[in-house]
Amino acid sequence: MHAWSQLTSLGLAGVGFLFSVWPRTEPGNAVSAFSPAARLARFPVFWAGLALLAYVAIQGLNPAWRFTGDDNAWWIDPVPHLSWLPSGVEAPFLRSSPWRALTVYGSLWLLVCSVWVGFSRRRSYQILFTVISLNAFFLSLLGLLQKLSLTDKIFWHYAPSNPAFIASFIYPNHGGAYFNLALAVTAGLSWWHYQRACREREKPGLAAVFIFFGVCIALATVLSSSRMSIILLLAFSLTAGGLLLLRFRRREGPIRHRREILPAALALAGFCGVGLLSLRTERTWERFAAAAAHPAASAQARLIARRAAGEMLRDRWWFGWGAGCFAYNFPAYARKYPEIYYIGNGHRQFWEHAHDDFLEFPVELGMAGLLPLLIMLGWYGRRLGRGSFGREPAALFIVLGCGLTTLHAAVDFVFQNPAVLLTWGVLLVGAMRWTEFHSSGGRGRFRPGTPPNRDAGGDFRDAALSGPILPQGNEERSGG
Repeated sequence: MHAWSQLTSLGLAGVGFLFSVWPRTEPGNAVSAFSPAARLARFPVFWAGLALLAYVAIQGLNPAWRFTGDDNAWWIDPVPHLSWLPSGVEAPFLRSSPWRALTVYGSLWLLVCSVWVGFSRRRSYQILFTVISLNAFFLSLLGLLQKLSLTDKIFWHYAPSNPAFIASFIYPNHGGAYFNLALAVTAGLSWWHYQRACREREKPGLAAVFIFFGVCIALATVLSSSRMSIILLLAFSLTAGGLLLLRFRRREGPIRHRREILPAALALAGFCGVGLLSLRTERTWERFAAAAAHPAASAQARLIARRAAGEMLRDRWWFGWGAGCFAYNFPAYARKYPEIYYIGNGHRQFWEHAHDDFLEFPVELGMAGLLPLLIMLGWYGRRLGRGSFGREPAALFIVLGCGLTTLHAAVDFVFQNPAVLLTWGVLLVGAMRWTEFHSSGGRGRFRPGTPPNRDAGGDFRDAALSGPILPQGNEERSGG
């Protein structure tokens, strides 16, 4: 959430982008007719994202207000601007501003484009998913050790503004959302590795490892004490369990061919057990008990804040108030509802976000700025549907996790955290490409004489067929 980490992320994303578009050859093959740059030019998200970045840059170059003040008091003054162009607030970079938002959005755009054009094999996505799972596992261990040591500092060194942090996340709801995303990846990998072990007649050792990772990650979600994250954890477990049961009932053949259900069932039982036992932890129980005792009071402040934010949206619905500028103009609308600053624990509350990303993004970007986002999401949905992601466990679980995180964004500002936003965006691309590799029956390496499969992404390496595509009903033997 700090400027130095976001700038570091942008720099790393830029380096990765340069490597991904650098011309390269396959060992033993001629130079590809489909160069990375040419393939990137056919990527709709590249152009839609570029349009969004240009839109936010115009907001930064055409400020309608100027921030003045310090940490004790601040205000904004109107300044001359072009009213027929998008505008924002001129503010220091270390505070929220269009240029700060451009840093985060730019990192996301570069990273997604790098993954799309740079990863041309399913093996690459398997490694990517494994790295995300490992990262979340080690973060969950960090969170557990911090809780056991009763430290009030992140990494036992940095004192955050929020004492209820988890692992390296200052705001626990952000940590819970990230761990739920990683849990979806881990559950999908455990199922995929078990299917592969059964197909190769090997012991499911890696599947058991990822089940252990998943239980630890689920425990970290619980330790975050994020009520919505825990609810979504249970929702993921129950939904995934229902999908597994449906797949099990539709499977043909002797019962011995259905043994792939066992590790997934054990994993889901572990996730549900961790979620239910979490209600016995003191802090989590207190949060759920308080919400149950006073359901109206616990949501009253956020409902009023959404009402005020809705009035903001109606006043500048086309161009918005500027990316990253919600906190500057919100007080002018919140003053009609002064009680939102004192509802809750009796101390003065601060509203830097609307606690509803479905509302905050339109307020900041306007309908014009949302058009590129809608184009990107529509394209993702079309490609996922065409690839039949429901037939591939890893992609199915990832899409389910991304969908639940999107629901979380309706009641909190989880996408305002770059770690959650970037992981969510990369996982969508990864699930889509993983599905396309599965649909083409490829194991991820081009062989001379194999015709290109343009439906699998337009790159000749995507069409690598290690054998004939088997008919439906034998999908456990097709692909890797």
